[in-house]
Amino acid sequence: MTRLLAAVAVGAMAASASAFAPAASTKQSAATTALSAKPVNEEIGVLPPVGFFDPLGLLKAGPYGGVEENFRHYRGVEVKHGRIAMAATLGMLVQQNYHFQGYLAPSLDLKFEDVPNGLKALDVVPAAGWAQMAVLIGVHELVVKQREGKAPGDFGTGYFGFTMDDQSSKQLRALNVEIQNGRLAMLGILGMFASEIVHKGEVLAETKIFG
Repeated sequence: MTRLLAAVAVGAMAASASAFAPAASTKQSAATTALSAKPVNEEIGVLPPVGFFDPLGLLKAGPYGGVEENFRHYRGVEVKHGRIAMAATLGMLVQQNYHFQGYLAPSLDLKFEDVPNGLKALDVVPAAGWAQMAVLIGVHELVVKQREGKAPGDFGTGYFGFTMDDQSSKQLRALNVEIQNGRLAMLGILGMFASEIVHKGEVLAETKIFG
């Protein structure tokens, strides 16, 4: 089981890396975006103490066009993965203490409370459940699109009722906060998976120090 969980964690990281593979359409008009008006080393997310961080030179060597096009692609991937990681981290913490009421799979007499937290859920959720999630993710990818000429991660869904003008100080601060939180969440969820493997299946073992 430990080997299986380790393989799952490695697979998850490999799947994340696959998002950097070249897309069929690789060029976007840099002139249509306000973000292209300044150098990438002064962009949103370039914050102390690390500052601009591109040790592998991906912006110059990337397959999506020039520096601006590569930056927009990689930033879009970063924002998307950060949002997923924030949801996953929150989900791990919530499910450790709460579960939905009712049946996940009535035909199998499987309740939501029967599904363990963490990687162990991979062995419990039926194949039909994973298929439904895969379809939902696929539909989301096809329907919800990046808005042309807007900041990477802007899908036109708004800011939970708040209005933010493009490039306003309020928007720039909010985008910086989102990117930083997303980066932390990506490290956090991978750390949770690693901890579960190290502690032989025990989820969030480190939280015992708080209780």
